[in-house]
Amino acid sequence: MRIMIKGGVWKNTEDEILKAAVMKYGKNQWSRISSLLVRKSAKQCKARWYEWLDPSIRKTEWTRDEDEKLLHLAKLMPTQWRTIAPIVGRTPAQCLERYEKLLDAACAKDENYEGGEDPRRLRPGEIDPNPESKPARPDPVDMDEDEKEMLSEARARLANTKGKKAKRKAREKQLEEARRLATLQKRRELKAAGLDNQRRMRKRRGIDYSAEIPFEHKPATGFFDTSEDAYTKPSDEEFIGARGVAKEDMEGTRRADIEDALRKHDMKTGQVNERHNLPDHVQHVNEMNDPDTYRKRSKLMLPAPQISERELEELAKMGAAGTLENAEMDASGATGTLLNEYATPRGPGATPMRTPMRTPKSQGDAILQEAENLYKLTRTETPLLGGENPELHPSDFTGVTPKRKVVETPNTLMTPRATPGGSTVGGETPRLGSHAVPPSPSVASIAGSTPLRTPIRDGLNINDPDSLMVGSSAREEKAKNKALKSELMSGLADLPAPKNEYQIEVPDGGEAEEEEEDDEPMEEDAVDIAARRQKAAEEAAALEFRKKSKALQRELPRPISVEGVVDPARNRGKGREAEASRMIDAEMGALLTHDAAKYPVNVKKDKKPKLVPEIEDFDEDALAAASALIKEEAEVVRTELGHTGTTKDEYDAVWLTCLNDILWLPEHKAYGRAKNATNSQCLASVQGDFERSKGEMDKDAKRAAKLEQKVMVLTAGYTKKAEELTKQIQSLWEDNDQARTQLQCFKTFAHQEDQAAAPRLEELQKELEVQREREKTLQLRYETLLAEQEEKVQVAAVAAA
Repeated sequence: MRIMIKGGVWKNTEDEILKAAVMKYGKNQWSRISSLLVRKSAKQCKARWYEWLDPSIRKTEWTRDEDEKLLHLAKLMPTQWRTIAPIVGRTPAQCLERYEKLLDAACAKDENYEGGEDPRRLRPGEIDPNPESKPARPDPVDMDEDEKEMLSEARARLANTKGKKAKRKAREKQLEEARRLATLQKRRELKAAGLDNQRRMRKRRGIDYSAEIPFEHKPATGFFDTSEDAYTKPSDEEFIGARGVAKEDMEGTRRADIEDALRKHDMKTGQVNERHNLPDHVQHVNEMNDPDTYRKRSKLMLPAPQISERELEELAKMGAAGTLENAEMDASGATGTLLNEYATPRGPGATPMRTPMRTPKSQGDAILQEAENLYKLTRTETPLLGGENPELHPSDFTGVTPKRKVVETPNTLMTPRATPGGSTVGGETPRLGSHAVPPSPSVASIAGSTPLRTPIRDGLNINDPDSLMVGSSAREEKAKNKALKSELMSGLADLPAPKNEYQIEVPDGGEAEEEEEDDEPMEEDAVDIAARRQKAAEEAAALEFRKKSKALQRELPRPISVEGVVDPARNRGKGREAEASRMIDAEMGALLTHDAAKYPVNVKKDKKPKLVPEIEDFDEDALAAASALIKEEAEVVRTELGHTGTTKDEYDAVWLTCLNDILWLPEHKAYGRAKNATNSQCLASVQGDFERSKGEMDKDAKRAAKLEQKVMVLTAGYTKKAEELTKQIQSLWEDNDQARTQLQCFKTFAHQEDQAAAPRLEELQKELEVQREREKTLQLRYETLLAEQEEKVQVAAVAAA
């Protein structure tokens, strides 16, 4: 019995199946994913995804910042690789492997550590204990039968996006929807018929939580008296003592809580995107983890410039000029003492022999020192045994992340330098040789002068030293100018008398060197090469077009098949004319065959190109000469036949007559003249033309139907929307028409009301006047009656008394 032990090296096929399965089933159904892989378990599939195939895993080289962070966190949290990994941005296996490599490099005390002799490296025959974090092995050309079966089964299962369960669920959902619609339609019909179809609610024992509120206390009707609820603000001590307020309530929301909430929100959003659209999520993660976009460029820390661009140009020009003059002139000549050496300054504060290639090395590499510290700590004995503590390199523990050290370039102006023309250092003999000039005493005598910029190599005192000094007064300036003038006069007086001797030296080999330089080819620019190649290609295409036949140049119609165009039995006679006709027919047949193979009329995509037969290639001069001979012969024939005065219209008429006289004869499968053909042959030719035309019409009809279907698919939505808009426009037009009618009616009513308002106002005014008169009369009568009543009361009172 064969026992299959799952595991081993991962292959490329298994990786691709695992990726497709994760895209379909997600990252929680590992048992279902592992069922697609015969040789892998669910745990191994999960480890392979989270340690190698996950797009969020960074597989680039470790940077120096990552190494420093890894060593720092390893010292803070030893062996807690799952906690360190998300902080560093790597997997736990990558962190552990890099940590061990750094420890090995620290043990070997070599910065350029090579892992060729790594004891952890697998030897031939050994089994990899952690194959999930290694690259996949390429697939063999001849795969095993079980691998082929696994691949075909995985392809079939992954392609089946709707299985039996999904179909059953969809069918049940459709039946439930149909049942609901049927019940709803039945209730509507019963209600329309006037039948009572109220649903009888089943009585429940107890409380129906969907219909009532349990233990509800209804408030009393009327207004609630709030006079007893007068609020008095307690003091802070009473408030804290009564409630026990926590520190978070007093300080408010912390920044860490806000970051945790945002992080949870991002994780939730990522899970939703991963669940609904996994391919886009994987692409987004790949873009985020791309080193070109993810890695931030470190800031370039450079000190402020100490020398300006003008000063650098002056130094370069002076150094180049001094080197050239020393090379061209002999120092032993008459003018040798007048030159100075500008390449390297002399005296105190001179430039060193060479510029250091890099910043002076520090006490050691920080990463290597941290790795050595960790290696010594891991090999330290327990303190119970006693002994000395290991000697560790100084390190920084002021924070969770390592402290960055910025190396600055030292300021050259802060270093004491020799001032040109200044005095020498005490106890040092001044150097006055053939290549030096005594310094100016005026500049050396200035006390407290400070150099303004970088000293310049000026052995002959050509530059003005005043531009390098600051702090001189007007009196000192006047004394300095006077001293310089006297120094110049004494120097001119000490010059030797002129000897008027000249030496002319002819250079040897100058012309030969120039000729050799002219003979050297100049490297051509890439743009010129591309332009030259394009021009050559265009000229070759133009030449090929000119060598084509006239039918191709003029884009005339050509026969689809060359067979039967040239009849070999047409010129079977003897003689020079027949031989010439046979040669012309052979050349024409070869040319037609070549054009049909190289430039086919109907090009099909799936059809293989035909083999192009070779024909003789003539140059343009030969073709032009042949064309001239043909034109000359045509003129001779036209003259002999008397067609020299034929106009273009006559030629077109004759051409149309000859063209209409030619018919295709299906019996002979060749073209013939209509005059020589019988009625049956003419009928067959016309019938063939009709069938061809009908076939073309059918093809065009099918093509038009397909195009119409495509247009209907593309414009169905627009058509429906146009119909809806048309209905809306019609409805709006009707509403507008009705509103116009109402407006016109209201205008008519308003006009009529305006006309009838004046008479009605007059009538109302008259009625008002009548009412006023009546009111006055009634008021007078009322007053009279009141007076009579008072009199009667008085009379009655007197009578009673």
